[in-house]
Amino acid sequence: MKSKKWFISLGLAVVLVVAFAIPACTGDAGLYWYTPEDEKVEFEISAITGPYFSIASMVAEDLQDLGMDVTVRVLDSTTFYEYLYEPNLGGLQAFISAEDPSPDPWSDWIWIMLSDPQDWGYMWNPTWYDDEEFNELWIENFLAPNLSAKQEVLYGLQQNLAENVPVIFIARENLISVYREDSWVNWFNELGGPCTWINEYAMREVTPVGNATQLKIGSMLLMSSLNMEQESLMYSHAGCLYLMMCYENLAGFPKVDEATLESNPESAYDFIPKLATSYEWDYEADGTGGENQILRINLREGVKWQDYDTEGKNMTADDVVYTLQYVTNKWAINKPINWTAVEANDWEILPKHVLITKTGDYQVELRFIEGWHQNEDFFPSVYMWDAVVPKHKFESFEDPLAETGDYIGTGPWKVLEWEPDEYLLFERFDDYWAQGDEGDPYWELPEAEQILWRLYNDFGQMWLALEAGEIDTTMGWGAPFAKYDEYVANPELTVEVVPALSVYYLGFNIHPTAGYEPLQDLALREAIAAAIDKENIVNVAFGSYAEVSDTWTYNESPNHKDDLPNNEYDPTEAASILTAAGYTKHS
Repeated sequence: MKSKKWFISLGLAVVLVVAFAIPACTGDAGLYWYTPEDEKVEFEISAITGPYFSIASMVAEDLQDLGMDVTVRVLDSTTFYEYLYEPNLGGLQAFISAEDPSPDPWSDWIWIMLSDPQDWGYMWNPTWYDDEEFNELWIENFLAPNLSAKQEVLYGLQQNLAENVPVIFIARENLISVYREDSWVNWFNELGGPCTWINEYAMREVTPVGNATQLKIGSMLLMSSLNMEQESLMYSHAGCLYLMMCYENLAGFPKVDEATLESNPESAYDFIPKLATSYEWDYEADGTGGENQILRINLREGVKWQDYDTEGKNMTADDVVYTLQYVTNKWAINKPINWTAVEANDWEILPKHVLITKTGDYQVELRFIEGWHQNEDFFPSVYMWDAVVPKHKFESFEDPLAETGDYIGTGPWKVLEWEPDEYLLFERFDDYWAQGDEGDPYWELPEAEQILWRLYNDFGQMWLALEAGEIDTTMGWGAPFAKYDEYVANPELTVEVVPALSVYYLGFNIHPTAGYEPLQDLALREAIAAAIDKENIVNVAFGSYAEVSDTWTYNESPNHKDDLPNNEYDPTEAASILTAAGYTKHS
């Protein structure tokens, strides 16, 4: 979901590794800050190219103006993301990265990014931040009994990060979304643009102009594998969309745009039937004085697997049970696991620990034990991410997560051709269950007979391809803000500015042995936060197509906590923080 670590194995064009220093421009020429141990405050900020580099450069300039010896290092994306999610390697001291939280409750996953790096946050936590209060709160967020309780927990998570400053949130960009309408019309453009991991509607709903049959989408990022290790697939927009288009989920993401969210923020919590048609909550005694919470899910009947012509198989409860036991991320908080048994088994989760029962050919019951009950105000969001796989294909595999099942799903498209690092071509599955005759406002057989996802290794080349009509739009990327006027004036292009999903931030490697030791000092991180002019970064690095951020919760969300500490630009206060903490300034 959405983490930028998908770059690790995507075969992007390699940018030469460059290390360079931006000349220091301190307020007192030649004077620098030194720690109480008289160690010069000097570190490097690593970033990849694009807005990451621009932000890193401007942050470095602000810190140099304060009197810190800060340099910027540009890394190729493969190296950068390999270091980012292995902070114990010591490859990064500080870094500029971005994440795509999305609106609540879809953003529940994001808080794992700073959870216990040796437990839940393993391979997710890029800073090695490990705070007991935060670790408790992020689990409470998943298990909040209602939206009101959830909001208080989210406030606590935001307050914790703002007080302890493992990262400094900088900006959320606005996306200059561009698409052509000479071959396809009726685009649905929502948060993040026409093709993002929460928006499959654009591809489902576009209608052809003339004899168009193939929808062409450009991307800088595609999956390196179609194996059903779903957590890895979810690291990219393409991977998430693939799971929705080819395999499908139990529930869909609501069709929500900015205006809808503003008028009805809770519309993001709507249940959108997909492979599940309805659900209900119930309770039963657990035999120990407590209660099991029951989530009863009714499944759609008549859903064919894409190999139906040879296998004659429909999706049933057996497939859902198999998926939750063997394929869905076993550590998902929303997964019905017997945590008491897991603890007794030295925290090794086995399929038998998953508390799912087939109660009919098209019904399953999930049991959540006492202490792990789910929020009943919305369908657990994990089931909008994880796709259902065909048991008849996967059960013969020694390792289901390392297999694709011949790309057999239930979705409106199936894989036709796959050339890693080049393209992915889908063809329409004409026996798709949604044929538009059920009065369902969300799903029907799409009109695009084929969809081509083409990988570009150069950002400029991708936009030239759009201008030339070689692709119809892009996936997860907005046009350079410098191109806005040109594209608006081009009658062949349609331009919309929509809020993006990404929040950019400055992170610190605070690993106790592999990080840069001075950055483990909270006072230093607080001073850095006060020295960064976020408004200037928004205006210069993003051409004002962005807004200042202070947390992963979007500013417009009712769950955004106002007046968080350590977010005001005040260089004088930054110097005072350092002086009070015993730092000195000298040559």
